[in-house]
Amino acid sequence: MKYAFKKVRRIIINDLATKKHKVTLNDLKNFKINGSQDTVYAEGQDGAKLAAFDVNKVASISAENGSVDEGYLALQVGSEVVKVTNGSSILIREEFPIQDGDTSVVLSYKATGATGNEVRFIYKADSNGLPGDNYTQNATASETEFAYAPDTKTITLPTDVFHAGDTVIVDYYPKFSEYEEIANDANKFSMTGEIIVDAWFTDLCTEADVPLQLYQPKGKISGTIDLSAGDQAAVQSIEIESLTRACVGDSKNLWILRKYDLSKAEA
Repeated sequence: MKYAFKKVRRIIINDLATKKHKVTLNDLKNFKINGSQDTVYAEGQDGAKLAAFDVNKVASISAENGSVDEGYLALQVGSEVVKVTNGSSILIREEFPIQDGDTSVVLSYKATGATGNEVRFIYKADSNGLPGDNYTQNATASETEFAYAPDTKTITLPTDVFHAGDTVIVDYYPKFSEYEEIANDANKFSMTGEIIVDAWFTDLCTEADVPLQLYQPKGKISGTIDLSAGDQAAVQSIEIESLTRACVGDSKNLWILRKYDLSKAEA
């Protein structure tokens, strides 16, 4: 039979030991099955090749995902997507244009930190709109310091410093009920998982779509990350190398390609 390799629907990655789902990638722009091997020759006189032996067989899959999947990114850095509750590690920057008579500004969120030093600094924007002259927090405002009232989120500006047309820049850390984070630690590396690829062939004689499944019993996820944002949205590069399992009774399969017909599945 002859087929056209039509489309990849998704890549499913499961935990290698428990088979629990880790990631599903379903915004795939392209997909490739890669494979190679080295050939070693036994040579005779004058370099005549007497025999050939194949060694170092390798296989992998590669793709590009049109969206950035946080779960796959976590697998690349050897981490998990962790839900943080009541955390205050996210910096918020707010900018306040000053009008005539303004002596204070009100933050959108309550700043966290040591009592009396929740905000720490405010800045007067320079000619480029970036933080320029800085002022420190104190219990009361002065010519060089500002005051912050946590109950009302009000910053009392330094006296006779900010005038109409100026901009106050405030960097601070509010408390979030929850957020998610991925930690890229120097001593943790990309993970290994069970890989299942759902795809379609097209029968060149009947034009019928034929489902297929590529199975990698053990796939090493590449830790190479290249997310570039600019005039186009970033794509996520996927590269997974096939490994053989080393336990007693395990096969030497790098991958298995299965073509099937759902009408023959037991209902």
